[in-house]
Amino acid sequence: MNFSDSVKDFIAAKQEASAQVQGYEKDLNIFWTFLETEKVSESTWRHVLGGANTDLIIKSLKYYVDHSKVTSMSTANRFISVFTEYFQYAYEKKHFSNKELYEEMHAPIYSDRSYRARINTWISKNLKDKESTRVFNEVEIQELIGLCNDTLKVESMDDEYFDKKFVPALIIKLIILTGIKYKLIPKLKLADVNLRYGTLTINNYEIHLPHMLIDQFELYSSLRNKRTESNILFIKSNGEQLAEITGFTATFLGSLTSRTDIQGIIRFVIIEMMKKGITIDIIKEFTGVGNTIINDCLQIINKDLHMERKIFLDSTLRALKTFKYL
Repeated sequence: MNFSDSVKDFIAAKQEASAQVQGYEKDLNIFWTFLETEKVSESTWRHVLGGANTDLIIKSLKYYVDHSKVTSMSTANRFISVFTEYFQYAYEKKHFSNKELYEEMHAPIYSDRSYRARINTWISKNLKDKESTRVFNEVEIQELIGLCNDTLKVESMDDEYFDKKFVPALIIKLIILTGIKYKLIPKLKLADVNLRYGTLTINNYEIHLPHMLIDQFELYSSLRNKRTESNILFIKSNGEQLAEITGFTATFLGSLTSRTDIQGIIRFVIIEMMKKGITIDIIKEFTGVGNTIINDCLQIINKDLHMERKIFLDSTLRALKTFKYL
């Protein structure tokens, strides 16, 4: 079997399952062009893909971005999604054997071997577009929470994991809960968290923590107390206070989502607060965000409300008794 036959089998299987395959063949043809630049031929492709690892796939992504003049994160993500689907199909159908890459694709997101984390990190560092300022949606937030929870399950870790994954995962969950401006996080004190009563105080507002987050803060507290006796809540592994720049948290977010903008999360939370009727004054006092973010969120809210009003008006007019006679 040659590479083109393998691709045809894959696309036929997708079509049989009623899946959308527009652009799949084009992306995989570009992947083949990349393989040719690596001196791969029809007689050697199975051997090469059988020994491929995440490094080679990132190299193919770089080729795709340069060859197609890609600037969009979503386009790069689509290319990777197409290749990943193809690889898993071809691997399961035994077109070639590559247990190493298959395991990297299924490694936990917090693992250094994680295929998805390494590719997301590359995309977040090399591509910037309108995706980087878009508000996260509910599905993305739920997935992000799950990935952070997986990261926070690790109880034994080295300093690098503590700094680059564990603390950032906890901070991201805290931002999803509160919408707090990142610059306020390094200023939080140990006394601001009351694990006995499961509460957190931010800017004189006391809120209750979800049960899982309480457990995660308890684990963090035990790890933190081995490293410092200071009164600062969030620290580096060396006991020092976190900087006010997003640093490792943004990088970790990029490894999870290919986006490094924490404001996309903050905007999601603030929009949800507004929808629940929390006043702008309270939101600003609690989260520390300024007018720019507030106004952006209000525009999104008003746009959604306008659409709902249009739908309501249209459905009401169609329900009038005279409608069927007109």
